[in-house]
Amino acid sequence: MTIKTSFIISLSALAFFACGSESGEGNFSNNPKAEETEESSSSVAESSAQQEESRKAIDYSKGKAMNAKIGRGINMGNTFDATCETCWGAGPIEEYQVKAIKEAGFNSIRLPVRWDREASSTPPYTISDTYLARVKEVVGWINAQGLIAIINMHHHQSFLTDTTAGARPIAENTEKHLTRVDSIWRQVADYFAKVSSDSLVFELFNEPRWAVTAEIHNQMIARTYPIIRKNNPDRTLMYGSYMYNAYSGIKTLKLPEDGNIIFTPHYYVPSTFALQGEGGRCSENPKTWEGTSSEIKSMTEDFDKMVSLADEYYPGGLPINIGEFGATYCGGISSRVKWVKQVVKLAKERGFSWNYWGFTNIGGYEIYDKKTQTWSDTETLNALLN
Repeated sequence: MTIKTSFIISLSALAFFACGSESGEGNFSNNPKAEETEESSSSVAESSAQQEESRKAIDYSKGKAMNAKIGRGINMGNTFDATCETCWGAGPIEEYQVKAIKEAGFNSIRLPVRWDREASSTPPYTISDTYLARVKEVVGWINAQGLIAIINMHHHQSFLTDTTAGARPIAENTEKHLTRVDSIWRQVADYFAKVSSDSLVFELFNEPRWAVTAEIHNQMIARTYPIIRKNNPDRTLMYGSYMYNAYSGIKTLKLPEDGNIIFTPHYYVPSTFALQGEGGRCSENPKTWEGTSSEIKSMTEDFDKMVSLADEYYPGGLPINIGEFGATYCGGISSRVKWVKQVVKLAKERGFSWNYWGFTNIGGYEIYDKKTQTWSDTETLNALLN
């Protein structure tokens, strides 16, 4: 995700999703309560049948240990995931910002990275040395503060948008894209191999969708897993799901049989509240979230479903990280505080870690003002950190 978009489109057999452009005003998010598309329904059934035969409990103690360390985190988005580090207003990342996050009481920083922008488009798909070094510099700042860093593959637009009408993948291009993803992860895994596995986590791919179907995403997982594990045998790996990291996507997900992994769904529910007016274009009649019994019941059911689905498809206590959640200020800070408090409460009760979206200059979700170098929304900050 980057700055989220100002419009929500309905998709066939889906609830609502937020979509956007690549102008710096677009973000791609989801309503994790969305139903599977007609296209994916058959693959869900097939996946379920296949998993039913081989489902077995995994010892997830290593993943759980890292998940506990990730704890309460935040996203420094719209920086490395933007069209350039300073293009979308949040960058550049500076060391004092990392210190401020540490001093506030957070345990981790999720660092979305657009490797697609800095890797060549032809074999061997070389990533810029300067870019690798810059990302590693920021990871170093994060780790120096005793925080866990999470780096991912974010806004891989060359693959995501390579579709025909109806967002169907262009089949003859899929192998080329997968090979490029393999190469990028090989370079990243090699470059960061000596960074302690106790302080850095790899997240494979943010919000699979469009050309990256559930099936293609599973191919990506199978191909990159041995590549990463070769030089990072003890690194915790995070995996989201099709579509847009919706928690229900775990039904189609084929995770490696590895106890050092974490499932990372995103949560922006209800979307009419959380995603409204992305980029600051609030409506005259904003939606609020008052923490009514029915609102709390609905959210609680979502979180219970995350656990029950994880237990059903990956028995053994698959650790869960809410990699993104947040609400714009359009519904009012009071509503945002109530909503955030409830998300954090439910996550804590279930042993989830989380990373709030987000830090500064991110389209209405921000809680830090880089101009004054102060926390601009202390009410939301306090709701996050109690």
